[in-house]
Amino acid sequence: MARSKKGCITCRIRRVKCDETKPQCKRCQSTKRVCDGYLSEENSMPRRQLVEAVKQLSVIGPVSRALTQTPPSRPISPDDPSYFAFFRSVTIPSTCSLFPSSFWQQSVLQLAHGEPAIWHAAIALGALHQKTEAPATKTNTDIEELSTRAIKHYGKAMALAKNLNSSAKVVSLSLALAASANMLGRWGEMHTHVMAGLGIVSRDVAHGKSLDILGGSLVRVDLQAMTFSDSKSPYPYNESTAAFDLDRFLEIPCIPPSSYEDLSSELFSISRAFFLLDGGLYHETMPYGPWLTKMDGFIRRLVQWETNMAMYESSNTQPTYDEDTTRLSLRLYHVALRILIRSAAFGPETRYDSLLGYFEYAIRLAATLHKRTSGKNTVRVSLEPGLVIPLYLVTHRCRHHALRHAALKMLLKTNRVEGMWRSDATAQCLGTIVAVEEESLGHINTRDYVPSLLDPSSLTIPWSAWSKPSFNLHASVSWDDVPMIPENKRVKEVYVATLYSKRQAELRLVMCPSNETDLHGPARELIVHF
Repeated sequence: MARSKKGCITCRIRRVKCDETKPQCKRCQSTKRVCDGYLSEENSMPRRQLVEAVKQLSVIGPVSRALTQTPPSRPISPDDPSYFAFFRSVTIPSTCSLFPSSFWQQSVLQLAHGEPAIWHAAIALGALHQKTEAPATKTNTDIEELSTRAIKHYGKAMALAKNLNSSAKVVSLSLALAASANMLGRWGEMHTHVMAGLGIVSRDVAHGKSLDILGGSLVRVDLQAMTFSDSKSPYPYNESTAAFDLDRFLEIPCIPPSSYEDLSSELFSISRAFFLLDGGLYHETMPYGPWLTKMDGFIRRLVQWETNMAMYESSNTQPTYDEDTTRLSLRLYHVALRILIRSAAFGPETRYDSLLGYFEYAIRLAATLHKRTSGKNTVRVSLEPGLVIPLYLVTHRCRHHALRHAALKMLLKTNRVEGMWRSDATAQCLGTIVAVEEESLGHINTRDYVPSLLDPSSLTIPWSAWSKPSFNLHASVSWDDVPMIPENKRVKEVYVATLYSKRQAELRLVMCPSNETDLHGPARELIVHF
């Protein structure tokens, strides 16, 4: 009796005869094995492909069973399970290494097994992550194949969106598609996905906890776009303001947190509110008086977050290693936000020079997190914000030679991809900015700054101190014997058009003016390769 190609998954993998009894074959039952059932005709594949798919799937438990969890309208190809497994076992842990996310760690995986649209989006993300980590030994054909697969699944996910039957599922797909568009370099499409998701969350006033979690994840992805804002696809401030009720956010009380995920989402929401306010004034869409009123509400919300953070940490006296990592990450983004607040919306670039203690604290936090999260992977990929955004702020705005070059050095070696932010491209762009600003200084003879790592068990700055007008952070460095870059030699604004496919960026650097009457100085246009 020849072995049937219609036998159960377990028998086919074991290369034994199957009696094809359903729902469980008698052979598996007699040998006390778990019978994993049968593939449907549309999902049928040769045994060799089946074995390869199971081998690459790497799930806990009976691996063959996972093949039967594929959404019913999605035929299995041999590589799809491996891309999904990579997304589950590599992309998600890497994404959540700094900030916890129940959306990525739980919700998206559960939805993917029942919703073909989300299944396709997850496969696209797995393929794109593999492409990002592709070693030098991979041929251009192999890398192009990963791109082709990812684009195919990305398109299929969008086509199947019409079949989703709840707001939570649509927003979940928006998140996964936004993350895919980020990795594909399609900034305009990313904006569309995020705005669609934010619009649903904003309109559904009576939504429950699930949409709150999704809204928090959307805000994180959106913050990446706000801080990046490619010049050929600028951030849509008008659409964002319409999709996110800023007044309501600033007026409603801050809900007491029950987890570090709650605290993370709230801090990112507050940071996003700051950029909306900053962008609104800069783009002249908000009069100065109402802007000041909103800023007062913003500061109150931030102080409430600091109070909640203090209360939560006082009740969580024995944090885990991962929780300590999140505590450090929250402090990094918090000090970055405090730098922006302390430096005010407008003024000369020299206004940042008094914040050496803030910059040094941010560098030490980033160095500690880099040490804690460095793994064996050549590239660290995250779908959410990580170390690159704060290090960009520090390297651009801190003109102290030793501190600035320590931050730049960290960016050069960290090798991270965080949504649309890439550390290699960011470091090369910043290196160009630093070189332009330091042209007039000649040879600089200063000691290198090596940041000392922070012990999470001894983070001694009280949360209540940050809001006090007299508060300042002590720095171990000073301006003594350090040359200061003249105001008119500093870069005020940076406009970037990034072409990741060509590994180059077009920079337009707007210099500070030479007098008090002009708003801007001359512009310099450069091309940077990375």
